[in-house]
Amino acid sequence: MYRNTKGFSLPETLVAFSCVLMICGLFIPFLIHYASGLQQLQREVEALKFLREGVEEAIVTHEFVDHSRTYKGVRYELVWESGGSGEACVRYDEKSGVIPEVCVGADG
Repeated sequence: MYRNTKGFSLPETLVAFSCVLMICGLFIPFLIHYASGLQQLQREVEALKFLREGVEEAIVTHEFVDHSRTYKGVRYELVWESGGSGEACVRYDEKSGVIPEVCVGADG
């Protein structure tokens, strides 16, 4: 019928556009969830780094002092339980209201 037409017809264009929208509709929520999981993991890694730095400083100086710092909008707080003879914990604020922590004990 249309032997020498070049390009796409309107129905072909609509089908291709619909396919692209469906693929985006499936993957964009997945990518958003994945990105939020990566942010949570990054906060936990930063807490572990802060904990390591605090423990190394305490080993060198023999002073078990609580510290806090803010990094990328998240407040990390190093707390020594039992005056340094117990465990060291880093607590950090979450946007969800939960305050997670990572700890290391005196026995390892």
